[in-house]
Formats: sequence, structure tokens, C-alpha cells
Amino acid sequence: VGAALPVDVLTYEEKTLSAILRVISGGLVKLWSALTLLGSYQNRRCAFRVLQASPFLLALSGNSRELVL
Repeated sequence: VGAALPVDVLTYEEKTLSAILRVISGGLVKLWSALTLLGSYQNRRCAFRVLQASPFLLALSGNSRELVL
């Protein structure tokens, strides 16, 4: 409880098991550490891969490497 911080799940896709999380900038390191240390959930092994991190939500909406002109 003392180390809790608010995290919002903005989107979650069951098909790809991917999500977009929102946390205040001061909580990024705590969230990243918590995800790194979590090895199982409800007796099932799990792992997390961070694909992008950005202070701007709009930057997460697209990938410039996949942009077609």
C-alpha cells in the first residue's frame, strides 16, 4: 500500500496480449521495476516486454518506421 501508484490501462488487446499503460512520469521507474520483478500471476508464468515509452500519448498512436507515404 505504501508503494502503490496509480496506473491506468488505456487499451488492452486480448488477441496480442498487449496493453497501453499510463502512469505519471515520476512513477515510470517504479512501474518498470514492478513489471520486471513479476514472474508469475495466479500461478502462471508471465513476462513483460516494453515496446515503447513516451511522455506524449500521441507518440504511441503510430510507428514512424511503418509509415507509408
